[in-house]
Amino acid sequence: MTHHDRHPHRSRLRRLMHGGARHEWSQQHLSHYVDGDLNWLARRRLELHAEECPECSLGIRALRSLVRLMHGAADRPSEAAPASIFGLVRADAAQAQGGSAPAVEA
Repeated sequence: MTHHDRHPHRSRLRRLMHGGARHEWSQQHLSHYVDGDLNWLARRRLELHAEECPECSLGIRALRSLVRLMHGAADRPSEAAPASIFGLVRADAAQAQGGSAPAVEA
């Protein structure tokens, strides 16, 4: 029994990861990842890419921040949405990363 026979999923994952469009694929699937809509192989593919790609890693954190903000807004339906929702998302993502949050205009 060869190494690949014992771990068939690893060789399949390796083939998927060596495609030329990893970053583009990951960008297209970030929201599906955050929503939990990907199967385990696709989740792992995106996770491996995000470990190496600061842009995709930040994208995941930003989408998670947006989801948190949206859930919070649903609890307060009478409040208007902030003028700069994307600034708030960026600030929350930066804070989750442990960096300094950019200034947000209200």
